[in-house]
Amino acid sequence: MRYNPNYRGQIFYDSANSIGIDEVLHLLMQELKTREFKEKMPKTKETKILLYSLLGLSVLNLFVMALIWIFTRSLAYSIVIMLIGAFYVVGIMCIIATVTLNITRKACSDPVEAVCIGYSLSGGGSSRNYGGRIMRSPVFQYEYQGYKWTAFDGTYDNFSQLPMMGVPTKILVNPSDPEELIWNFKKGRERFLILGAAFAIVLSSAILFIVQNDEKFLNSVIPARAVLVEAQENAEKTSEIVSVPEFTSEGEYVPKVSDDGRIILDDRYMKNVVWAAYPDSEYILKVRKVKELEIADDQSFYVLYFEPDPDFSDTEWFYTQDDVTAEVKNVKPGDEFYYSEVPEKGASWIFSTKEYVLP
Repeated sequence: MRYNPNYRGQIFYDSANSIGIDEVLHLLMQELKTREFKEKMPKTKETKILLYSLLGLSVLNLFVMALIWIFTRSLAYSIVIMLIGAFYVVGIMCIIATVTLNITRKACSDPVEAVCIGYSLSGGGSSRNYGGRIMRSPVFQYEYQGYKWTAFDGTYDNFSQLPMMGVPTKILVNPSDPEELIWNFKKGRERFLILGAAFAIVLSSAILFIVQNDEKFLNSVIPARAVLVEAQENAEKTSEIVSVPEFTSEGEYVPKVSDDGRIILDDRYMKNVVWAAYPDSEYILKVRKVKELEIADDQSFYVLYFEPDPDFSDTEWFYTQDDVTAEVKNVKPGDEFYYSEVPEKGASWIFSTKEYVLP
């Protein structure tokens, strides 16, 4: 990238010595005073690619979050997915940065002898330790294709071994853009980016796997999912019941049963077993509550009196001593039975709540 010592937002320092925070602050104050008169530093090709990639991936991440919120109506789950997506964005950005660096390395193919004339500074810190030094980017002067160039790569760090000032240094330049150069031939930055990409992607994938397999968490943050899971479980139970054949090979009807073994009073059972004699008639099936029980002195008959119901024509059920069941003998006011009737035929049927269940 073409270098201009008057670029806005950077400081040119023509010394390889360490620079302390006091001197940096002094230089920064000078920069602030003259900033509005300086030229804005252009972005490098790599920086543009990374900025546009970050913008696109961030928008995509927000779009995915919005879709998840639309389908789940769960803000908590949407935020969790967005945070996981942010880790993916970091990993993908590291991959893009690695690819961009490799493309630049391939483009810069012509070796040129250059001289470092100083450093473009960025950031601030203490000179007491190596890790806290000001980040620098070496500025080179060199002749190429009959012209004199002053350029730098626009990449700042404080860990690379910087070239010495005034000492001839071998660099590589891009024949189609002589201001694009490579001076740091070590691939430590690429290795670091690859490790960062692997860490971010593996970590985000592991978190996503844990989240998606934590049924308790999913059901707590997505209420609609809990309802769906319950519906699916009920559907599976129903499918198991429906899988029972309707008739045996001898033509005998096979009723469906509930999980606890009670016969289900569905329409098939009512039509094929209870009201088989009235196949074209409509029936009523409801729960009726016992109002009182009458027992003959000699226990020759039992009568159940039900609470009145406008859907039924009668309010009592009669048992003889021969057909009474132990359940009827122990009936108390308030107990319930399933009661069915074909109004047009005047026929009725009573079912025990202990042996049958409504569908």
